[in-house]
Amino acid sequence: MTALESPLRPADADIDYALCDADQHYYEAKDCLTRHLDKKHKNVVKWIDVEGRTSVMINAKQLTVVPNPTYNPVGAPGTLETYFRAENHSGMELRDMITMQPIQPEYQNREARIARLDEQGVQLTWLIPSLGLGIEEMLQEDPESGMAVFTAYNKWLQDDWGYDRDGRILTGPMISLMDADLAEKELDRVMEIGTKMIIMRAGPVGHPYGRPPSPADVRFDRIWAKVAEAGIIVAIHAGDAGYNKYLGDWGEPTKYMGMKSSPLTEVLAVGTERPIFDMMAAMICHGLFDRHPKLKVATLELGSAWVPELHRRLRVAFGKTPQLFKRNPNESFREHVWVAPFYEDNISHLRDVHGADRILLGSDWPHPEGLSTPGKWVGDFLDLGPVDMRKALRDNQLELCGY
Repeated sequence: MTALESPLRPADADIDYALCDADQHYYEAKDCLTRHLDKKHKNVVKWIDVEGRTSVMINAKQLTVVPNPTYNPVGAPGTLETYFRAENHSGMELRDMITMQPIQPEYQNREARIARLDEQGVQLTWLIPSLGLGIEEMLQEDPESGMAVFTAYNKWLQDDWGYDRDGRILTGPMISLMDADLAEKELDRVMEIGTKMIIMRAGPVGHPYGRPPSPADVRFDRIWAKVAEAGIIVAIHAGDAGYNKYLGDWGEPTKYMGMKSSPLTEVLAVGTERPIFDMMAAMICHGLFDRHPKLKVATLELGSAWVPELHRRLRVAFGKTPQLFKRNPNESFREHVWVAPFYEDNISHLRDVHGADRILLGSDWPHPEGLSTPGKWVGDFLDLGPVDMRKALRDNQLELCGY
């Protein structure tokens, strides 16, 4: 059954159509980084024991983006809703709010996931990495090893999940711009297999030899041109953006610790709103969409609170220096960027500033930050009205995928 043929509808939502979910996750197999890793780089990834707990070292650094890379046990979906809706009035710590559960078959098995999608009333989903979103920052000093790890990961992903086997589940290989030539080589490889989407972290381009380049730097134009002409979706997701280094300027620890936080870290939003604001501003202001007018970008698990402010600043900059832009930057932003808001965001305001046809549902299932099922998100979209709500919950993602 293809995405267009599915008759599903979510049982826990008062709608008569199936959902399309732009942000679900898989939990990686233990050998996701090593199964296909070139022997030349075998020492880059090592599993270790830390005081009785299994963890992984990448480039001699302990992975911290996920607290337990074995995923057993793992946080149950939806158990942090109170926290993310800013309703933690009793002041509970995150560790005390999460309900743990044994890892479920559908978190790591494609057939079991399809069955769960049927139960959820989701006819099409994008599956996004979990620990995979934390490895780029750990490998920036060694782009050759970094790209070897990404290639190994992408081959594992094709083995276990496939990039697009039946129109129900789309996954995206991870692509990093830390080395333009190696990134283009990996892009060519996954395009030949038939990928429809690539995954990038929200954050600056790593570069071990000097000032990091903009993601819109012309040295990457061959990559962006191939992506744009093939109609491949660029899905940019929250991860370790490397922004914790800025916390050190304000007296905070700089080590990325996943869900552990401090008041200033939370306010500065160094893992979500801050890096995606900067990344989108760089792409727009440095002319990426002017040079590649077919490029399509989706921002996932980064919320939408940053969108109105970026529109405001682009509008002001264009009003002051229109001669520095090839076109209205707000129009470029709206044309090329789709946004998946958080459930706690003001989705009606996002519609008003960015357009109903650029909103996606991103449930984050089965991560504990999301809700217990994708259908429980529907109530947060009701203020859009039935026409715009259907666009956000279904039609926009189908159109973006070319279905």
